[in-house]
Amino acid sequence: MTPTVILTRPKAQSESFAAELRANWDGPIRIILSPLIEIVPVSASPARPDAVIFTSANGVAASAQLGLPAGLTAWCVGAKTARLAQEAGFETITGPGDADGLVSRIVEARPPGRLAHIRGRHSRADVCARITAADIGCDDVIVYEQRALPLTSEANSAIAAQKAVIFPLFSPRTATILSQQGPFEWPVQAIALSHAVKSAIADGVALDVKVAQRPDGAAMVAAILEVMQAQLGGHRFG
Repeated sequence: MTPTVILTRPKAQSESFAAELRANWDGPIRIILSPLIEIVPVSASPARPDAVIFTSANGVAASAQLGLPAGLTAWCVGAKTARLAQEAGFETITGPGDADGLVSRIVEARPPGRLAHIRGRHSRADVCARITAADIGCDDVIVYEQRALPLTSEANSAIAAQKAVIFPLFSPRTATILSQQGPFEWPVQAIALSHAVKSAIADGVALDVKVAQRPDGAAMVAAILEVMQAQLGGHRFG
């Protein structure tokens, strides 16, 4: 059996993740790109913040439209987002990999001035509201829309074949969109980035949901490889 993995992140992120999966698996693998969200820029003109918050790579990319000064401090959810922010000219502070942990660190540090959470329209973490509740100035700055997309014909064909399919899910928004296209009658294994993502997966979408050990890409790769190994009864991976 060749494992089938359906990637639902935006195209560029899915392509990057697919390359990482292939590099760590020493057998055949079928990877289907079926983005469930499309990132669409939204015009924004915020007041100049003293520091910014990034909880996604998309926020970093979209921040270019804001004309922020080089060297501004950026509180970043995890290592990958911090790397991208650093490449974009920000002075970065790296969080633990999830929004809850990042909020806790910001509240503990109590940075001076006013923060701006550069984000998409759909967000469930309430980052800015929770920081504001701790008497730290923070503004939500929406710079992109996460437009919902249907599963591709290739993904639907894989579903119709009723063979084992793996769905890695990286955000509550993606999990919600997938759930709206279910329930599904095929043996699917969902792998959630976090318990927040798992909670957004509706009943009937997956026979089983595995949560990554950490909310980062490396842990998601490890979880997928573990599931594929189990499907093949002990196949080894690199």
